[in-house]
Amino acid sequence: MSLNIEVISLAKALGYSAIGLNTILDQPDIDVVNRLDLSPKNPNMLLKNLRSYRWKTEIIIVNCRNKSVARQAGKDHRVDLITFSIDENWKNNHLDRQQAGLMKESGCGYLIDISQLLTNDPKRLRKRIECVMRDLENALRRDLPIVASSCAQDKWGLRDPYSLAALLRLLHIDEDSALNMISHVPYGMVKVNRAKLKKSYLASGVWIVED
Repeated sequence: MSLNIEVISLAKALGYSAIGLNTILDQPDIDVVNRLDLSPKNPNMLLKNLRSYRWKTEIIIVNCRNKSVARQAGKDHRVDLITFSIDENWKNNHLDRQQAGLMKESGCGYLIDISQLLTNDPKRLRKRIECVMRDLENALRRDLPIVASSCAQDKWGLRDPYSLAALLRLLHIDEDSALNMISHVPYGMVKVNRAKLKKSYLASGVWIVED
């Protein structure tokens, strides 16, 4: 709990008006978004988690560590964002054209994990930039919602919005587009999901209206 308070305090100082955390906290001067990050080992585990948490969580992100999970997540409208770990299995598990097509149909977005660009190893950085840019190209081709996040594990991983936008220049993303990915796109998702979590929500496009 104290770690989250430190992260929130620093986020305020860096100029953020909202921050996504895995813990629900009521804090003044900043909007704390209830975010859930899933790293399921298989599609069945993913489905179980979505059944348990979708209607309790404002944003659900799935870190796809294998292709079967990625395909299931991509076609499930309960998933908000998908990201991929960059490792030795990347060639067999990434945002290819088929994956982008599934995500387009379900309304799922692509998450750029900026923490993966924070390395002092030039060879590793070059490889990571190459991998993310290939995923990004397919996301842009399909006009998917794209979100960029620091994905910080602690306060030391936080950066202010303009520093994050500067890092996204490594991916040839201009500042205006980067800031949009950091702020407007994710918060738009939050507002839509908060509306769905209200008791008046019945189904897509259907709400109970009381006089």
